[in-house]
Amino acid sequence: MISRLSTAFALVLFTAATAFAAIPQPVTIPAGTQIHFKLLRGINTANAKPGENVPGALTQSIVIGGRTVAPAGSAVNVHITTAEGSGRIGGSAKLVFHVSSITLANGNRVSVRTSSYAREGRAHAKHNAKYIAGAGVAGALLGQAIGGNRNSTAKGAAIGAGVGIGAAAATGKFDFEEPAGGRFALKLKSSVTANL
Repeated sequence: MISRLSTAFALVLFTAATAFAAIPQPVTIPAGTQIHFKLLRGINTANAKPGENVPGALTQSIVIGGRTVAPAGSAVNVHITTAEGSGRIGGSAKLVFHVSSITLANGNRVSVRTSSYAREGRAHAKHNAKYIAGAGVAGALLGQAIGGNRNSTAKGAAIGAGVGIGAAAATGKFDFEEPAGGRFALKLKSSVTANL
């Protein structure tokens, strides 16, 4: 009789423990937690648009208190906040993005706000100066050789500088790309609580 009672009591305890384990428990991912991820699609400043979302995946699991909240490979959503293509003569390409959501171990997606990744492309000043000044000097020398006077030299310099501006514009797009597979680590700006 005692043996049956012990077995029944053990069975009740096991059932209660199993039921308790199945109840989702709240887990908080604290602010400052590093979110390590990679892009699954490249982002090019020539055609990226602010507001666009790009798929990504965690490269490291998010573990809180020994519990895996989101395993490596979980989906993340990368939100582009700034995307500007390079101008031909001026205006550097710019790209700013952050992680806006993470898929948790239970399959639920949670909205997050991380720090931002920001990059600005190459400046035009040196590139343009080389083309414009070089063509201006060449034009001045050619004008001097052809006309032999001050007027011819000035006209040649002006024509050469114009050609240099055209050459700088033709070769002056400095867009860049963050390629698929590119790895990043951004920090959570505020804590996130979810039931797992």
